Amino acid sequence: MLSLPSFDNKRLIFHAARQTLRKAEMARLAVHEWLNRHDFELEEWKNRTAFELGISISELEQKLLAAAQRQLLMSKKDQEPDSCIPSQSSNE
Repeated sequence: MLSLPSFDNKRLIFHAARQTLRKAEMARLAVHEWLNRHDFELEEWKNRTAFELGISISELEQKLLAAAQRQLLMSKKDQEPDSCIPSQSSNE
């Protein structure tokens, strides 16, 4: 049998998760709508940037995706606790 505090904690956790999902879906829809409205401008920017860099559009897209992945990995690394602090070497 669940105690009242335990039940309240589970209810609050469920409510927070539901709110988080709702907010994430609202953000996804807003970004999707913005991208649809600005698709032509984004394509022009990709064409111009690829031309200026002397690479193909697909190469530019690959570079952008790689940069976004690196940024995501760095932000995840920054959010981790400092439990991986290198220890001093004992080979002195």
